[in-house]
Amino acid sequence: MSIRRIAKLANVSTSTVSRVINNHPYVAEDKRQRVLKVMKDIDYVPNKNAINLSSGQSGIIGLVVPYTRNSCYDQLIESILEEATLHDKKIMLLPTYFDKNLEKDYYALLRDKTVDGIIVTSKTQDDVFLQELSQFGPVVTTEKTKLPDIPSVYPDRLKTYHTVFSYLAKLKSFKKIVVSVSRNKQQSYSTELKMTVFSHYFPEVDVETAFLAGTITYDDGYQLGIRLFNYHKEPLIIYANGDEVAAGFFKASQKAGLIMGKDFYLLGEDNQLFSELLAIDTVDFHLKEVGKKAVRHLISHSKKHEIVSCSLIKR
Repeated sequence: MSIRRIAKLANVSTSTVSRVINNHPYVAEDKRQRVLKVMKDIDYVPNKNAINLSSGQSGIIGLVVPYTRNSCYDQLIESILEEATLHDKKIMLLPTYFDKNLEKDYYALLRDKTVDGIIVTSKTQDDVFLQELSQFGPVVTTEKTKLPDIPSVYPDRLKTYHTVFSYLAKLKSFKKIVVSVSRNKQQSYSTELKMTVFSHYFPEVDVETAFLAGTITYDDGYQLGIRLFNYHKEPLIIYANGDEVAAGFFKASQKAGLIMGKDFYLLGEDNQLFSELLAIDTVDFHLKEVGKKAVRHLISHSKKHEIVSCSLIKR
């Protein structure tokens, strides 16, 4: 049934019906109630696409993530979904798998008004690209960027890495150190930052050798752990990029017959159940807080940067 028919039954104009359907505030209450009653009586369901087209809003937020198969992003995604729901927004999950062309296609959704804004948790495009993209709608990142005018909510990784590597440098009974990362410094600003701070506390260690890229899952940690424990016979420090990866290292250590805290020291990230169950020290980036604040930044069109404090947790 058309809105003309609804207008006739409710004895109002078609423009009044349109305003009621679009929740326009300037409608007399008696007319609004008459229109709503007619819509209920005839079981009228508004065309959401038409409403979105007329309002210029889709009610959808695009969420760019590198992948969904790693638990380190679970907290972030879950908190964004929860906060978006509180604001009557839907989330469109956009996994890139670090494919630059696919990621670029996702960003086109903002230009085409398919989404009202985009939250970027990890990216392959440079900051200039995001800056140019923001002319089409709000863009918020959960990583620190090199350009000050891209709004962001991110963990204080710089301060945290200083805390972590300062602590690890004092563990004198362990002779070697290895840091696992998902991507190399050319692909990830976080890795670049981590390597810079590492060099400050371990100037005698070749940073390029100490950092091992390509670990994302539990199995990645397990396979790398098998190789490391077969190669390194001296007590070893392993700083894993995620508690899931750390759990893989732990499993490999059991197969090698090694004892955590004696034969090796293991540190994870993200304060997940893995580290709690296995008593592995971890870094809490407070990603749930980051996710919720990122949604609020996007909805309010905030141009600010907000840094979230992190914690080193010793089990």
